[in-house]
Amino acid sequence: MKRVLDGIRVLDFGRFIACPYCGMLLSDMGAEVIRIERPGGEEDRTHSLLGPNGQNLSYPSYNRNKKGITLRIAKNDAGKEVLADLVKKTDIIIHNFTPQAAKFMGLTYDEMRAIKPDIILTAVSCFGGEGPYKDRPGFDFIAQAYSGSLALGGFPDKPPIRAFMNPMDYSTALSAALGSVLALRHRDESGEGQEVDLSLLRTALSF
Repeated sequence: MKRVLDGIRVLDFGRFIACPYCGMLLSDMGAEVIRIERPGGEEDRTHSLLGPNGQNLSYPSYNRNKKGITLRIAKNDAGKEVLADLVKKTDIIIHNFTPQAAKFMGLTYDEMRAIKPDIILTAVSCFGGEGPYKDRPGFDFIAQAYSGSLALGGFPDKPPIRAFMNPMDYSTALSAALGSVLALRHRDESGEGQEVDLSLLRTALSF
């Protein structure tokens, strides 16, 4: 059966939850999603929810239906040439690097649209692409703390307790998938690509 995103290619530089889960949703809708890792693999292959047999449960779940390659692009001209060839045949790039890290990796929106003018780049980070904290890394519980939502849980006269099912990661992933699809719709109408900027903290504050 034909799915709504059949024929759409996504390059997935996501790590851990929010960005990989976004890529999983796009792949479930029919997109060809290619996860790109450094040689040797990324940390989320081993550091995540483990089953009783010691095997990682999260990694195969978030990366179902995806293809995968290894590619070293930081300070590597040969890797950047391969990346440029891929970008020319890609519709959406997703990553969860800080703006500073994305610049180091050569994955900024300006660099990508110089290769393919109608590219869509969806960036997920803790604090977003603007503001004084933009280059600070962060995870779900950091967004919970900064937003004040930590104060909604726990027990009387005890320190706050974070939500352990990572609500900010998963809901930001849903917003990132929706934003990517809306950007595709905009491209269909205008021929223009765009950058979609997501923040775990903005998600937490909106909740």
